[in-house]
Amino acid sequence: MVAPKNRPPQDALPPRLDALLEALMDRDFAARLRKVYQAAAVAIDRLGHLSIVKYEPTTAEPDDAADLSLWETMAPAIGETLTDVNKLVAAIRDAFPPPARAATSKNDGGWAPPPASSDERLSQEAEAVLHASAERLSRRVQELGVQMRRPEVVSDRWTLMSELAASRADFRNRIGDLVYLTAAAFADVRREDVVPGYANQMGARVALRGAAADLRRSLQGRLERAAKATDAQRPALARQAEESLAAFVTLPASLALKTPIKREIVAARGRLREAGAQAALGPEVLPGLVEPFLARMEEAMEELTRTWLTVHDRAVWAASGARLEQVEMHLELGSPGAARVLEEAVTAAGALSGRSAPFDAFLRKGRQEAAAGLDEAGARDLLARFRERLASLPFS
Repeated sequence: MVAPKNRPPQDALPPRLDALLEALMDRDFAARLRKVYQAAAVAIDRLGHLSIVKYEPTTAEPDDAADLSLWETMAPAIGETLTDVNKLVAAIRDAFPPPARAATSKNDGGWAPPPASSDERLSQEAEAVLHASAERLSRRVQELGVQMRRPEVVSDRWTLMSELAASRADFRNRIGDLVYLTAAAFADVRREDVVPGYANQMGARVALRGAAADLRRSLQGRLERAAKATDAQRPALARQAEESLAAFVTLPASLALKTPIKREIVAARGRLREAGAQAALGPEVLPGLVEPFLARMEEAMEELTRTWLTVHDRAVWAASGARLEQVEMHLELGSPGAARVLEEAVTAAGALSGRSAPFDAFLRKGRQEAAAGLDEAGARDLLARFRERLASLPFS
């Protein structure tokens, strides 16, 4: 398969990981470790781009809608998942053959020479991690094969998709762990600098949180208008709310949603579609349909932030504070750089969208002010408000 333009090869390694390999003194070990890392990069990439969107229903299904043919329909996606992980396991075992199991007990008093150097000890540590990871991945593959054939999974489309998506994410995390842990044996590294595809995964989650915040704002706007509308006007607002959900699920960012949330979106769209077909709606109908969905989405985004984005958000927060210090220095010197750096700071802080509704509102207004041009007084005012909003972000 030919890689799309502007996309690096599947086995491309992050620059920091490549530099770490180049710095290893044992060149044979480095070459073998590189093969494992490249196989890991391919597995992470394929597991991350294996789309199951085509299997997702676009309308709510009755409980008895699925049948056993569903497993056959999704069998290729399941098979690709298992194959991709097995290829990595094979690559690990080829580059670092597992040691033969001792025929006697570990406590037989036998003696083994200690490693000759610190580098050798670290190499042995990394090799042990690879052996243990390969064994656990292999067991997980076997478990998934059994899991995918359980009657309660095979007979329900959403359960099957949820299990497959969760397993793919679990495999990506486990593979990322083995890369990070082995790389960290040789240098002080950050996960985001050495795990292939990690930056893309984080970017997708940041984009999802921002898109979810935009959706929330759109739906809340519909509710505000519905509160002032007549009964005859509210069905149109229900249709518009359904259209907002339909547009949201077409965004690339929505691919990072967990399957249970996708299922709730399908159900919510169906209920809004039914409401939109009515001649009139009472004032309580739309809030009763939209508010529970918004609460569930908020819970999902809070979980996303807590699980994946806390470290990212703190880094963006710190970088934003550093930029604002630069803005203050520019202002003290009367430099025109103040407006430029302030605009850059507002843009970069967009990575925090969805963390706090008041901060999102500030960013929208701040972008408008920066784009319109800032004189010294305007820059000082925006700087003060920016610092105040940063200080109020709910880090926990």
